[in-house]
Amino acid sequence: MSFISENLKRIKPSATMVITAKAAQLKREGKKVIGLSSGEPDFDTPKHVKEAAIDAINKGYTKYTNIEGIPELRQCIVEKFKKDNDLNFTINDIIVGTGGKQILYNALISSINTNDEVIIPAPYWVSYPDMTLLAGGTPVIVNCPSEVGFKLTAEALEKVITKKRRTSTGDV
Repeated sequence: MSFISENLKRIKPSATMVITAKAAQLKREGKKVIGLSSGEPDFDTPKHVKEAAIDAINKGYTKYTNIEGIPELRQCIVEKFKKDNDLNFTINDIIVGTGGKQILYNALISSINTNDEVIIPAPYWVSYPDMTLLAGGTPVIVNCPSEVGFKLTAEALEKVITKKRRTSTGDV
């Protein structure tokens, strides 16, 4: 009996991590490389962010949190959106996660049924098809060329909608 699940066997090695490892190897060899694969910024974490993290640790914010995140942090996000973007949210509109991929995966795993088809506009982050597969869905890639600003058009979407591809309301 294999220790690895059938779900995991469907997933290919992360192209992002393969490219990131190759870039690191080339840098170690003294080559000038600009890595654009892993989504990491090319600058250090700002000092005020590091200090806030240290302050939070010193105040005991080191335990598990509610799934949606620490209420004080969510309130700060509400205030940031209001001040910087003139957007009005409440704390109940905000969920904090460890990153975009985690949030998207949570959305996929909680809304996809086995064999549901998931429309993924291309270009896309390389993880989206594998995240869909891991959630039990089937990725359906829709090309969104530069001529349309890399955006999914209504016409392109209409061409790929079938009864197996549900809208957010479950209707087709």
